[in-house]
Amino acid sequence: MSYKRDTKQIAVKVKNTKMHNLKNISLSLPANCLSIITGVSGSGKSSLLLQEIAESQLQDSKVIEWEKSFKDMIIITQKRPTRNKRSLIATYLDVFDEIRSLFARESKKENFSFSASDFSFNAGNGRCPNCQGLGVIESHQLFFENMELTCPVCHGSRYKDKILKVKIDGYSISDVLGFSIQEAIGFFARNGLNYKPLTLLTKTNLGYISLGQGTNSLSGGEMQRLRLTRTISQQKGNHHLFILDEPTIGMHKIDVFHFMELIQNLIEDGNTFFFIEHNLDVIKQADYVVELGPSGGNDGGEIIYSGEIGPFTQLNTKTSIYL
Repeated sequence: MSYKRDTKQIAVKVKNTKMHNLKNISLSLPANCLSIITGVSGSGKSSLLLQEIAESQLQDSKVIEWEKSFKDMIIITQKRPTRNKRSLIATYLDVFDEIRSLFARESKKENFSFSASDFSFNAGNGRCPNCQGLGVIESHQLFFENMELTCPVCHGSRYKDKILKVKIDGYSISDVLGFSIQEAIGFFARNGLNYKPLTLLTKTNLGYISLGQGTNSLSGGEMQRLRLTRTISQQKGNHHLFILDEPTIGMHKIDVFHFMELIQNLIEDGNTFFFIEHNLDVIKQADYVVELGPSGGNDGGEIIYSGEIGPFTQLNTKTSIYL
C-alpha cells in the first residue's frame, strides 16, 4: 500500500534560522505527512527540530510561523527517565491501578477482603517488609560496586505471602507483573481490563518486555517507543503533531516495518509526524525529507536537499532512495 501524500498543506515555516550552526536557512514542513530531518552527526538536525521548531511554542519566535494549528505538540526524545526503581512498565502505562483493583475484587470473593492499596508494592500492608516492595536488597561492598540481591524473604515477588494467595486464572499479582506484554494481552482481555496500550506496545516491537520491568532498564530507543505508546493511548481524537528523535534505533528490519505501519496509520487518521532519522528504510517512507550538511559542526547547518522523495533521490550519503 502506498502512503505518498500531498505535501502542499504547510504545517510550519522556518525563516532564516541561525540557531547554533544553522546557516540562515529557510524551509517548510507539510501537515498530515511524515517529514524527516536527516544528515550527518553535528549537521544541525537537533538544533532545527528539537530546539528551533519544538521550543517555538514555549516562547515567541521570529523565525517560526505555524500555518496549521494542532491539538497538541508531543515531543518524544531519546532522554531516559530519572532512575527510579519503583517506576515499572505497568505503572508508566497507567494499567497497574486496574490490575490492583481486579485483585482486590477477587480477594473479596475468596473472603480475604484486601483493598487495592494492599496490592501496591509502593505502600500498603501487602508489600514485603524486608525489601519494602522492591523485590531486591542492596548489598553494600566496601571496595566494590554495591550489588542488588534477590530479597530472601519474598524471593523477588515484592509481596507478603498472604497477598500472593489471591489468584486469578491461577496467577498471583506477582505472576501477572512477570508477564511479557504479549502474554499480558490475553490476561487483560479475559478479565475486562484495558489492553489497548499493550496492543500498541507490541506494534512498536516491545512485546517482549514485562509489565513488572523497571523503566530505568530500557534503552533510549525503547523508552521513546514506550512514551509514544502511552501518549497515543491517552490521546482523545487525532490532529496532533508528534516530534520523534530517531525512534527506530536498535530495531530489526521487520520490526521497523511494523512500527512504520503504526506511524502511517496514525498519519492517515489525521496526525502529523516530524522525525530525526538515519534509517533508509524509514526515510524512503517519508513524504518530505530535509537533509542538512554537508558535514558537522561549523561545516554543517546547510540544506543539502529539501523536498519529496522520489526514485533515485540522491542524499549526501551517496545513497539513492529506491522506491
